[in-house]
Amino acid sequence: MRSKFFKIHELVPRDLFETIHEDVLWRMIPTEIIETIDKLKETFSNGSMTINNYFWDGEREWSGLRTKGSPYYSSGSQHTFFNAIDAVFSDYKAEDIRSYILSHQSRFLHITRLEDEVEWLHFDIKETGSSAIVLFRA
Repeated sequence: MRSKFFKIHELVPRDLFETIHEDVLWRMIPTEIIETIDKLKETFSNGSMTINNYFWDGEREWSGLRTKGSPYYSSGSQHTFFNAIDAVFSDYKAEDIRSYILSHQSRFLHITRLEDEVEWLHFDIKETGSSAIVLFRA
């Protein structure tokens, strides 16, 4: 499955984008992640939703998959397992997006956790044993 809105370089770090075929990289991404980023972009359609932007000389490279080469790598991070995404929106505040998701959980069935009190949207699909989305602080 491929995203309707995002290119593969927006989800993986530069070294993987430059060395692994795009088809292989798309197969590495859980369907739940792709469906969720597409649903977020459809829902918050004004302006941009940025995950990684290094391809355009931006500063974000580690907001999707994080490998051992990442300065933000942690062996227990959901980013390490491709179960998490960090995104920034040009026209929406992260707190407003979190509030919307929490109020409309039935529209975002794959999101299990949201990081609270950060200026970006972090969501992940880690199994929590709960049917409700869990807010957490890193």
